[in-house]
Amino acid sequence: MNFNDALERALAQARDMQRQAGAAVNEAAEAMKPHIEKSLAEARNLQQTLSRHTTESGDMTAEQTQMALGHLSDFMRLGSEAMRESVEQARETAKKMADQSRKVVDSMQSAVNRREAGSRSEKE
Repeated sequence: MNFNDALERALAQARDMQRQAGAAVNEAAEAMKPHIEKSLAEARNLQQTLSRHTTESGDMTAEQTQMALGHLSDFMRLGSEAMRESVEQARETAKKMADQSRKVVDSMQSAVNRREAGSRSEKE
């Protein structure tokens, strides 16, 4: 086998590897989509619940609920972006979504704690 033949064979193998890597990336992206879609549906449900809660809660918890709604909006924006991105980008966005979901939980926990503290002080 001469140098040109070896080079052609190496290029063909590199192209095949590139095709396989591209196929793997596409499969991974497709596998992530249902999970992201489900998390976005849950986020929309939570958004509706928090919106109702804001109108029903007092000023003390409304501020925390508004903050949670802001984090939730960011989460939904990130999820929408992840649906349009490549796998590596989607993986990074999914990490950001996990961080945003933690912020939502933390904000809601603060609202619950404030509400409970307010209820206790009203009873005393």
